Formats: sequence, C-alpha cells, structure tokens
Amino acid sequence: MKTETYEQLKNLHDNYGPQEFGKLCQKFLAVAFQMAGYSHIVERGVQGVDVDAAGKKGEKYAVEVKTTVTKSVNFEQKDVDGLQKRKEDGYQPVLAVLRLDRFSDWIFAKSDTIKSGSLYIDSLRVYRLRELEGRICLLFDKAVKEHFGGTMREAQRYLDKVLRQKGIEVYRH
Repeated sequence: MKTETYEQLKNLHDNYGPQEFGKLCQKFLAVAFQMAGYSHIVERGVQGVDVDAAGKKGEKYAVEVKTTVTKSVNFEQKDVDGLQKRKEDGYQPVLAVLRLDRFSDWIFAKSDTIKSGSLYIDSLRVYRLRELEGRICLLFDKAVKEHFGGTMREAQRYLDKVLRQKGIEVYRH
C-alpha cells in the first residue's frame, strides 16, 4: 500500500476505532472490485459474507474481510460456514486480510481449507491469490484516495451512498 493510503487509513482507524475501520475497509474493497470491472457486487454490513464480487469471465468471489493492527486475525466458525454456503452458489471463498501497518498490503487467501481460529497473518501466504491481489490492491489505494474526505466526514453513510451510486448492492442492519 502507498504511504499516503497508510496515512489516510491510520487517520480513519484513529478517528473511528477498529470495528468501524474494518467496515470502512470492507466498503473501500467493494469499490475497488467495481473499479476492477466486476459487474455484480454485494456488500453486507450485516451477518453473512462481507463482499460478493462476480466478473464477466465467470469469476465469482465471496470475500470475508478482516482488518487488524496485530499479526493475527480471528477467523470464526461462522465465517467459515458463511463462505462455505457461498461456495455452493459457485463462489470462490476468500479471506481478505489487511494489517494496518506501514508496509502491509491486502492478502487474499483461498479459504476453502483454512480452519477457524486465531490465524497468524504470515501463515496465509501459502493460500494467496496473487493475481487477484494484483488487480485489487492498487485500486483499493485509488478508492481510499478518492473517497477519504467524505469518509472522514460521514463514515459508512458516505460510503454507502458511493456504493449505491456505483450500482453495488448494500445490505445494512
């Protein structure tokens, strides 16, 4: 991630706290998928898989999003079950992890064989979907840069408006 993106994300984290920060990153990720040309995107601020993204070439990803400032994330059984359910609909289950650190970037891990529990982020490297990371990471930086000001002012409310304007389905409480 670019230094500018890190600084902006750190400001959002400091301003809104870890839980809200994770939801904001999830919405930025949905925008990045849209920018990458995925045509059918669903972002859920409620129970279930966080983001579904389907592309023109039959690519379909169900993404569970985790953000942290530590070296591990908690991948709960409900996350595993939700991803498994989406797999039945033809979606590739993905665990997307962002550690808020100066030189970190998203890790997109193929998650069909990952067990629930506390996961050390570096252990996810063997499951990486590098091509998908390559397509989405730069666009994530661009999405954050483009929508940082509005997000600092209105948080999720602002990003929900952006998602709807871009044709992304948004489900909230």
